[in-house]
Amino acid sequence: MDDTLLFAELVRRLNLDDGLADEAPDRMGVLVRRWQGRDLDPPYMLHVDPPRLGEHLRSMEGISELFPDTASEIGGLRLFLVHIEEAVETAPEGHRHLLIGPAGVYARPDAPPQTDRSV
Repeated sequence: MDDTLLFAELVRRLNLDDGLADEAPDRMGVLVRRWQGRDLDPPYMLHVDPPRLGEHLRSMEGISELFPDTASEIGGLRLFLVHIEEAVETAPEGHRHLLIGPAGVYARPDAPPQTDRSV
């Protein structure tokens, strides 16, 4: 699946289950304004663009074993949403920037440098 379509699907799925999310300008991230009915003020910023999202989802190993009846990228997206949930639910106060890390998604208090795609 095209990375832009995966990004749009991520935003769509973040808007399910009484969530509210929208693309940041130039698709440089996703603003998560409500999570499972809980307003997030200020919103969380998920720092991911379409190429980084696609790269991350394709790098997930064993997804077909977890979600055997779905395409691997969609299975990866489903697991990625679980990682986002874990990061939102366990983020310390003031940690509103969500980033992709080696073990999933984590929250930190400040935004990463714009040129750094490794975090």
